[in-house]
Amino acid sequence: MSYMSDTIIDHTKHNEISANIKTIPFDKVKREWNMLSNMTLEDLENIGGRSKVGCDTIDYYFFTERLHTIGNKGINFFDFLRDVEDYKKKKYIQTLLTFCENNNRYRDSLLKRYYYIYGLCFGRINAFKITNALCIYKKYPCTRVIDPFCGFGGRLAAAAMMKIEYRGFDINHNLKAMYTFMINDLIDEDKREKTTMRVANSDDIDYGEYAKTYPYDMVCTSPPYKNIEIYRGSSKRSPQEWEGFYRRIFLSLWEGLCCGGFFIININTDVYETVLLKLFGECQDKFLLVKTKKNSYDEYVYIWKKQE
Repeated sequence: MSYMSDTIIDHTKHNEISANIKTIPFDKVKREWNMLSNMTLEDLENIGGRSKVGCDTIDYYFFTERLHTIGNKGINFFDFLRDVEDYKKKKYIQTLLTFCENNNRYRDSLLKRYYYIYGLCFGRINAFKITNALCIYKKYPCTRVIDPFCGFGGRLAAAAMMKIEYRGFDINHNLKAMYTFMINDLIDEDKREKTTMRVANSDDIDYGEYAKTYPYDMVCTSPPYKNIEIYRGSSKRSPQEWEGFYRRIFLSLWEGLCCGGFFIININTDVYETVLLKLFGECQDKFLLVKTKKNSYDEYVYIWKKQE
């Protein structure tokens, strides 16, 4: 059993590598999309926070990009795979390889075994779940959403399922093609113009001005959590730079939000306490996102309603 023994990865093979780890048939994506589109709020609340319902839809389009994202240990999966022979000299990796061998874990695929070990040792990059976004849109009714950090598609997908107009932005130009595929594959042609994603630096947009032509009644987004995860197209910042970044964007988004609209931010507790609490006061509602135990920080979805 061997895989790329020289450990040198041709970047053109990234999609092939991700497909070998996760093979998701398109008909399964279509079934999942249709099932989610018909779920009630009660259905969604009953499936549990760790349910993987909807994850195949996201990963069909964005799994490769998730593998490119650098986690809080400073490497992404492709980095690990490139240097795997060096990592295999480490005792903790040797222990896990032995465990996999003795317990028949991923015997048929060394790539899947490496991905399993990478997840245990370095954590995996989470995507905002479609089910969580559906719950938000059903609990807090809206007609137009703006999302300046649209990430891996969960909030766009949920908005499309509920026929809610959605405008998303992201600095990562590598996402654009897959968003185009998702929109064309899964959204009816006459509804596509209401669901858009544009490559842009969210810090460059004047949302108060933008709202004059797109009067949004919900901000629903999940900004980067400082340097915990580094996405392609972004870079590390100092604590002071992050604070200024958050303040500028949050205040601009709030300015453009319609009165009576909802301001909904998924972020870790540190950013809530140091930035959001000072800007807007205590949130009016919040809920904890249940996720992998490998992440050592809590993250909530915080909700404010802009008063008349």
